[in-house]
Amino acid sequence: MKYKLLKLLFLAFLFIGQSAYAIEPLSIKYVDPKASEKADSLYNKAHRAYSQGNYEKAIELYRSSYEYKISADVLNNLAATFEKVKDYDNAIKWYKITINKYQDKDAIFNLAFLYDDKLAKYNKAIELYQQAFAKGIVTGGVNLGILYEEKLHKIKKSIYWYKKAIKKGDIDARKNLGLLYHQQKDKLNSATYMIGMIGHPYTKERVLGLLRDDWKIDEPTLKKAYELQKTLVPNPYTGGIE
Repeated sequence: MKYKLLKLLFLAFLFIGQSAYAIEPLSIKYVDPKASEKADSLYNKAHRAYSQGNYEKAIELYRSSYEYKISADVLNNLAATFEKVKDYDNAIKWYKITINKYQDKDAIFNLAFLYDDKLAKYNKAIELYQQAFAKGIVTGGVNLGILYEEKLHKIKKSIYWYKKAIKKGDIDARKNLGLLYHQQKDKLNSATYMIGMIGHPYTKERVLGLLRDDWKIDEPTLKKAYELQKTLVPNPYTGGIE
């Protein structure tokens, strides 16, 4: 039931390659009047090659696309493809290049996820998740909550990051925090955040059925939780619990 680590899907799909690609586009191609058109065509071909499992070809095409038009997306996808084929050294290399060259928040998040999910380098993951969160990727805060809860077992820090993500409007963090409080046998707070899930996207019947029938939370506690969630979550539920 708990949301697991969440990776940004719009960047997580493409690439593989050699270890010594040029970073800057070839200067002659800066003046090509059709450079942007050629770059886009190569980029699309690279996507198709990747979807067909032809990773070497995808790398070649992404590199050619980048030589026609400077793009953080190409480098990000290059790193993601190295990650796909478990060449983590090159994945790290290209994520770092993307970060250093473009300060790209998606590359920061994806590198954090790689350190977290694949390499168990949690200190590095924490630092990068925090950077991603500061740059507006709220999922970085959610993943910090999960990392602290499930891998480092630091519940106070987990709660802290879930709450920060909740304040930014993240629904997954709201659910995860409700489940965490339930595991901690905190009926009031678990009910508070779960009631806050009504309409986001769960129905009133489903949530209250869980709280009453499965979690055995009494009516006075539910009433307190209903009022409390109005002060703790964005766009709280206001339809009553009768």
